[in-house]
Amino acid sequence: MLAELTIQFERAAPQVAGLIGSATVRAMTRIVAVADLHGNLPDDLPGGDVLVIAGDVCPLADHAVGFQERWLANAFRNWTDALTHREIVWIAGNHDFVCELPGWRPSCRGRYLLDSATDVAGLSFYGTPWVPNLPGWAFHAGNEDLLDRMLEIPRVDVLISHGPPHGYGDLLRRGGRAGSEALTARLEVAPPRLCLCGHIHEDHGRWRIGEETTVANVAYVDADYRVRPQAAQVFDL
Repeated sequence: MLAELTIQFERAAPQVAGLIGSATVRAMTRIVAVADLHGNLPDDLPGGDVLVIAGDVCPLADHAVGFQERWLANAFRNWTDALTHREIVWIAGNHDFVCELPGWRPSCRGRYLLDSATDVAGLSFYGTPWVPNLPGWAFHAGNEDLLDRMLEIPRVDVLISHGPPHGYGDLLRRGGRAGSEALTARLEVAPPRLCLCGHIHEDHGRWRIGEETTVANVAYVDADYRVRPQAAQVFDL
């Protein structure tokens, strides 16, 4: 299956090969990354230039769209306003139902990415929230839809995906893997320097794909939704 997907990505290489422009000569940028905050708003994150939040921002207590909208416009906005990071880049996850509303945009500080790209601090970023095998949750995509969405991703410095790629950061506590094979194939054909993800709380850590890409599951909470000590990860690019 993975080999077949890789061939499809290679055939579509002109679609994904173009690197969104980033500076050729610049100072290092410090990225601080977390995912799966689930309503936690930490005041002890490491300092850095860019804070990346890889989805599942909203609290577990209430998944109602109205509650999430109010929480993002108040508690989350106040938190982002108080952060010292120069830039914030974030995406939604499968718990963030309000972000699925047509035309919804956040009112808080930061750059919200929904299958879209941005340049920040001399680096190119692309964010995508989709996850497989979770019908009924926000941003679930079937296999064909997920493949189409992965094909749309350009080659960038930093890819932010709520769901992990298959084989990296996706090992379940009960056994088996839950990552996207389409995302793994995309990383192999048009590798970013850094792929940040979460979603599978129990498989926090870092991995390498080939010589170019670091994959990091930066889940802030563990499988029991307890805050993980020193969960935020730091990267200098």
